[in-house]
Amino acid sequence: MGKELNAEAVLASIIELRASIAEQGAELRASIAEQGAELRASIELTNSRVDKTNERLDKAIEQLVENNAKLYKNNLKLTENNNKVGSLTNKLGGIIESVVMPGIVEKFNEKGFGFDSVSTNVEFFNENKTANLAEVDGLLENGSFVIAVEAKTEMDISDVNAHIERLNVLRKIPRFKGKKIYGAFATAVARKRPVNYALEHGLYVLQQPDVMGVKILDFPKGCSAKAW
Repeated sequence: MGKELNAEAVLASIIELRASIAEQGAELRASIAEQGAELRASIELTNSRVDKTNERLDKAIEQLVENNAKLYKNNLKLTENNNKVGSLTNKLGGIIESVVMPGIVEKFNEKGFGFDSVSTNVEFFNENKTANLAEVDGLLENGSFVIAVEAKTEMDISDVNAHIERLNVLRKIPRFKGKKIYGAFATAVARKRPVNYALEHGLYVLQQPDVMGVKILDFPKGCSAKAW
């Protein structure tokens, strides 16, 4: 009798254990299924975000390519404009040399200089001819005086300082020994500040107000031409 009860109890325990295992298995499968659904949803959301990010990147790349193309065109246009400006500057420089320079000679000779030699685009080298010491747009010269003319369509203060340095170099060249060297600017646009700066430092300033000729601007009170 006791053995039969023990067998029944064991069988009942086995059945109960199987039921518990089945229940836990069902719960586990449900949990896995739920987590799988959440994982799939998370993956889908991530993929959607990645797709949107890629779309934005593609648009940004397209915009960058478009901007680079525009920049390239602008650079070409800028280069073209620079070439035009350079060509115009060269033409203006040629006009100053061919038209203004003879008028400059006449104006200075009216002041009693009596120049008998006029040169344009003059270069001076060292004794060994290995280095360029100075370049002068226009050089007026006679036995006693020299005027080095710098031609600028629009002069600036830095141009004045550079010309003063140029005059200091010319002063040391043997060719000009015993001669008084003066500096001058020939300009089409005479802006007040650089013009006054040049005059205050003893440089002549010649302006071409029209195509008919040039005029030598007056020195301000207390200033006069300086000889190097």
